[in-house]
Amino acid sequence: MKGFIPLKLSSRYPFFKRTTLLVTLFTCYSIFLFTPAAATLQQLQVGMPVPDFSLKLISGETKTLTDVSGKKMTVIVFWSTWDKNSEKALIRLQKQYQKYQNQGLSVVAVNCDGQNFTDASMEKVKASIQRLGLTFPVFIDHGLSYFHEVGIIALPSTVIIDKDRTITYELSGYPLVGSEDMADYIAATVEGKVQTAAVVKKGYQPNKQSLRLYNMGKNTLKSGRMADTAEMWFKKALDADARFVMPHISLGKFYLERGDKVAAAAQFKEAITKEPTHVIALCESALILISDGNYSEGQAMIAQALKTDEYYTPCYYYSAFAYGKQGKLDEAAKLFDEAEKINPADYNIHLFKGRMFEELKTQPKAVEAYRKALETVLSIH
Repeated sequence: MKGFIPLKLSSRYPFFKRTTLLVTLFTCYSIFLFTPAAATLQQLQVGMPVPDFSLKLISGETKTLTDVSGKKMTVIVFWSTWDKNSEKALIRLQKQYQKYQNQGLSVVAVNCDGQNFTDASMEKVKASIQRLGLTFPVFIDHGLSYFHEVGIIALPSTVIIDKDRTITYELSGYPLVGSEDMADYIAATVEGKVQTAAVVKKGYQPNKQSLRLYNMGKNTLKSGRMADTAEMWFKKALDADARFVMPHISLGKFYLERGDKVAAAAQFKEAITKEPTHVIALCESALILISDGNYSEGQAMIAQALKTDEYYTPCYYYSAFAYGKQGKLDEAAKLFDEAEKINPADYNIHLFKGRMFEELKTQPKAVEAYRKALETVLSIH
């Protein structure tokens, strides 16, 4: 799958030992996957350019993002037919599209119903378009390639770009306050009004040289054979622009894959120093603390991260894992359930649940969870 690289379990999570249960359920398939670094988005951030795409419209015609972009602003909403918040987002964006489409606003919907898009899936999408009265372009992301290239973490997710395809705003999920702020941001930007502090999204935009080097690092990770050179590119990106946070996040992930928690923790700490509310840096730092038995400190860091992005799924299953290791199974179960509501396609939810039960020596439940993780991987592979 595009945007994914093969991974050995013990390298991604160095505190997960390769147990008999894991070997039995996973090694024979050799398809365990990992999403590389960063919070609506895993790969991008405000201030960075979003990649172009070439996808099929619901009509079957293929167009690029450039083809359908607005003169002032383009709103890209990633959605699914099975999510009520997606419906709310589409309805609100349709109203704004009707009002501002002649003033430079474009709205683009990218359906992400599943990896294997069937005829039945198409009928559901068409029914939703008709029922909601959508008049803006609706694309089908076959194979979820663009979904993973951008690094979407929850559905719905909304990415707003300017005429140069630079991300100016992003929203994970559809929280009440956040959705209102985003609607205000769209209106103010199109109408040329002064925006309130509550709706302004000021993301640091790295210099072009640093961004080019960072992208080289990402591409080498995808290549597999050249993955070891990614470290060099990420370090060069930091040399070119020391304020750019994403290379620290990617280096931290890289070191975790190599099993070096100390080096990974140092990179996440650097990211937090530069951007104290960076949800990925906070949650990955928390996971390292939890793996070392520092539960209260780790969960406090997760709570801090969720104040920034309440839809960042890993925070929920990291915290659930911590509660489980302490024997607080009711709290753990609630958080695992919450994570699955946000992103049912994230196999790591079941992986962490399985490891939790295995450490509690509840083998049947561990097997069940690991099997569910495997089924999730197979369904998206």
